Amino acid sequence: MHASRLTSMNKLWSLAMLACLSACAIDDPIKKSDLLKQSLPQLTLPNQYKGQSEQSVMQGPAWLEAFEDQELTELTKLAFQSAPDLRVFAARRDQAESMMKAVGGSFYPNVGAQGKTGSKLGLDGSGTSGYYIGANWELDLWGRVRARYANAQQNAIAVAADQESAKLSYVANLAKALWSARVLHLQASTAQESVQFQEKILEHVIHREKIGASSKQDILNAEIALAQAKDLALNLRNASQQQLKTIDVLVGRYPVGTPLKVSYLPKPPQAISTGVPSDLLERRPDVLAAAARVDAARYNVKEAQATRLPKISLTAGFGRISSEVFVLKTDAANPSAGIGVSLPLFTGGALEQRENLRKAELDQAFANYAKVGLNAFREVESALSGEESWRARYAELNQIYQLQQSIQKSTDAEFTIGRIDQRQVLQQKIRTSSARSNEQQAQLEVLMQRINLYLSLGGPAT
Repeated sequence: MHASRLTSMNKLWSLAMLACLSACAIDDPIKKSDLLKQSLPQLTLPNQYKGQSEQSVMQGPAWLEAFEDQELTELTKLAFQSAPDLRVFAARRDQAESMMKAVGGSFYPNVGAQGKTGSKLGLDGSGTSGYYIGANWELDLWGRVRARYANAQQNAIAVAADQESAKLSYVANLAKALWSARVLHLQASTAQESVQFQEKILEHVIHREKIGASSKQDILNAEIALAQAKDLALNLRNASQQQLKTIDVLVGRYPVGTPLKVSYLPKPPQAISTGVPSDLLERRPDVLAAAARVDAARYNVKEAQATRLPKISLTAGFGRISSEVFVLKTDAANPSAGIGVSLPLFTGGALEQRENLRKAELDQAFANYAKVGLNAFREVESALSGEESWRARYAELNQIYQLQQSIQKSTDAEFTIGRIDQRQVLQQKIRTSSARSNEQQAQLEVLMQRINLYLSLGGPAT
């Protein structure tokens, strides 16, 4: 008797496995070409963006390496170890992966055990006692469970991409903060030199006023120039200190304004001479996240459609029951098996509207992908034009600084032979210092625009 029941159960499970193998399959993730056509059907790429990514200088393994800044690399490693924001990013990714794995448990039978016992009427007053070990398994004939799992999988991919995008922005902000701190430190030193020059100019003007070569107004003008120089130096020192505290927070240190090891800027990477291939945009985490959310929405539609179809489940178990009240035919342990079918006949339109809701969410996901894609192209264009503009300005300001240095040498020579007085020499030194600060600021802007370009194209930072 028992052997025949076990045989029936084996046949039932075999039939279930065969049904699962022959069940309808869900679609694969949408192809990138189809995704672009459906979300941006009117988009036409310029010819300069249709090249191969291997030909682009942007195709690097890690964009921080291009700057060859050892201090930046060390601070980035420190941030990865202790920065609270980065730990939050990692935790969110783990949450999404755990959710996906939890949904994946629906592929397997649910196995449980229950039992009760007690004297006379038992624990619940029924007078029965016994145990039961059973399993329940939904046959995923229409792909409902697989669609739900695929949805969770794509959502996990989207969350991971979101966290990667936030991580890239974090590293970019750290790089910008570091280089800004260096420039502020250099500019603060230059401003302090200008204060000293203005003090000497004031002394010189006061001396000239005593011999009748200058007026009281000249002294007032010199005092105003000195006050302005001191104000600028003070503001730059404060800004430099605040920037150092920002770096401390970014890397997870107490904000005391830890001094930097290096005070100079790295050289800007090689200029972009050709158009950036559009396929590099597929590395952008926000583009990957938007694409994953389109697929997640597609699988939501599949699940909603499958919910309107019959739900078939297999049950199997093994148990024993006895009673102190009723006389049972047998209290021996017996296996059992069965098939359950449920079909929604009338739900007041709830299932139909749920499917419509999922389709509307899919339309929204396509629209969001289009929005993210257009924004990606905009950011690339802005970064390319921004870097090109600042490289041109940097070249001009560098030339101005070089010319100011030449004028400085000529002025020093004229002072040596007595053709001019010290005041003119000091004024020229202030102009040379100002030109140097402008050049440093332009170099910083070039570096920041390259960071923006790397961010707009995605790809790993480290």
